[in-house]
Parts: sequence; C-alpha cells; structure tokens
Amino acid sequence: MGNKTSVPLEDREDNKTRMDIFNQVYEHRLMLRGGWGIGKLSPAILNETGPAWFQNSVFRQITEPGAPLSVPYKPAKDLGLNSQFWDIRYGYKNKFEVQFAEDTSLGVYSRDLPASNNFISPRTDTYWASSFEGNRLLRFEGVSQHLRFSYTHPFSKILMVGPSINFHRYTERNNISYGSYSTSRPEAPIPNKATWSIGGDANAEYSMKGILPGIFAKFKLRDWWELRARLELLDRKGNFSVLGSQIIQESFTDGSSQFNAVAPAYGGKVRDKGTIFNLETSFQYCRFSLDIGMIRQDVRRTYDSYLGDTIGNVPRSDYSARSVYIGFSEMSSSIKHTVTEFYIMPGVSFYYDADKIY
Repeated sequence: MGNKTSVPLEDREDNKTRMDIFNQVYEHRLMLRGGWGIGKLSPAILNETGPAWFQNSVFRQITEPGAPLSVPYKPAKDLGLNSQFWDIRYGYKNKFEVQFAEDTSLGVYSRDLPASNNFISPRTDTYWASSFEGNRLLRFEGVSQHLRFSYTHPFSKILMVGPSINFHRYTERNNISYGSYSTSRPEAPIPNKATWSIGGDANAEYSMKGILPGIFAKFKLRDWWELRARLELLDRKGNFSVLGSQIIQESFTDGSSQFNAVAPAYGGKVRDKGTIFNLETSFQYCRFSLDIGMIRQDVRRTYDSYLGDTIGNVPRSDYSARSVYIGFSEMSSSIKHTVTEFYIMPGVSFYYDADKIY
C-alpha cells in the first residue's frame, strides 16, 4: 500500500470558518485603507501673531517714538477642521510592517468664526487709541506624508511591542489676511488721518521633513478586535515663505482719501519639535476591517531665521506691526501648534503564502 499523508481534521481548510482562515499568520499581507475625520486645530500662524506683533511694536519705539503699540487682547480659539486619510501597509509574518500614509487636514473659516487675533492700541502723543483685527486665518491645509518601518515583538499572546522609524514630509498652506486701524491726533505731522486695511490676503507656506523615531504596540484582544498605539518624537525642519498684498485706505480731514497697495514678503528657516500620538481600535471580519482612531500632534514651532519686510509707500506705523528686515521677535519665541483628529477608516487585506493568495 502507498503512503498517505494524514492532515488533522482541525487543520483542514475545508473544516475552517472564514474567520479562521484570515486569522492565521501569513508570510505576506497587503492592506489598503481610506477614510475621513474631524478635529480641532490651534494654528501656529495665529498663535505667533499676538506675541510677535506686540514685541515688534515695542522695538519700534526705539526708531519711531510715539508709534502705536499693538497689545493683543483676544487670542484665536481652537478651530474645526476636516480630514482625509489613506494608507498602504505591507506586513511580513505579522512582525515586520512597511506603511506609506498620507493625512490631509483642511479648514476653511468664514468671517463669523473666531479665526483671528484682536489688538488694542493705547493712545500716544500722535495717535488716538484704537481696536482692530490683526491677523485672520481664512484657510488652513496641512499635508503629512509618512513612510514607516516597524517591527513588533510578541511578549505575550495579546501584546506585541517594538520600534518604528518614520521618514516624514510635511507641507502647510495658510491663507491669511491682515487688518489694521489707526487715527492720527491733531498734534501729528499729518493730523486727523484715518488709516485702515480694507482688503488683500497673503499665503504663508511651510515645507519640512524629518526622521521620526517611535514605539509601536499592538494588543490582540479578540480574533476580531485589535488595539494599536504609536508614539513618535517629532523633529522636522525646512523653509517657509509669506507673500501677499494688503490694500490700505487713507482718509484725510478735507474729505479726500486714497488707496495704496503694500506687499508683505517674508521667508526663512523653520523647525517643528514635539510628538505625534496615534491610538486606534480595529475591528476585523475576514479580509475586511474598520478602524476608528485618534491622532494628536503637539508641536512647538521655532524660526532659525526670519527675514523680510512689508513693501509700500504708507508709513508702517500707520498700519503694520510686522517685522522689519529681521524678525527678532519671531526668532526669540517658541509657538504652540496642536492638531487633534478623530477618524474612521475602512480597509481590505490580501494575504499570500507558499500555497496561494487569500
């Protein structure tokens, strides 16, 4: 009689449920996900404006005594945003993983939302007291790209922990508008002149990259339920630019008025340091999954260099507290930038081993 290979009943594929088949450890796994989210944003582009403009207006007293101070009294509040996510993951024997992911955060803010900084200017020898909106965020877009390599080691039946490394790129685009209002006193060289910004906007763009070390953990609570957590140390740096226009109206005592265009133009080196924390719960049915999670970015932004000026024919003290030539105030401070997002991502997985593709 010929030899026969005996396969235990419990190992026969025709005796397994669909969940049993997809819960095995396969040599290769490819996973595709895409989803949407909502969140909150505390943007650096607004958080830096209050302290920077106040310091700039103080420094200006050295060269322009009597120029109005810009004192922040109403900081920007957290703003809502919408998010889109997608990623591709390749896993080897459930221990090694390569992930390419892209997260896009988008916020569009109308005039009735608190997406601005407000200032007061106390009375001086040449200017009356005034109150004005200094910087308003009209649109925010942040795009994060991640190429991650992870290894998780099984410490128990449910816990796997290991290191990860993330080759990270980040771009940020802010559409902003600048406001101003001042009225000169009768003692001023040009008495009783009202100057305010009536239009125009600027684009503040950032491009950064960095290598982020981290730790990755997975908790297999059930065949169909897994928790994942990842903490990364953020350190990215690159360049920024601000370029735009501001329309200034000047009204005089004789009833006449004139309009002028000025151009804010700035650029330099920028750096973000902080953490990125991701926590998600994953529900699986056969090859399909549904992941619900949270991403929190806690960032401190600094400028290694900040150069530029606002180009135009209107006296700066009438309408602007931005930096002149070198942004010492921007370079001397560390600014908060936080993003908190909650998302849902359906996904599908494909498995391969020596036998076949599942």
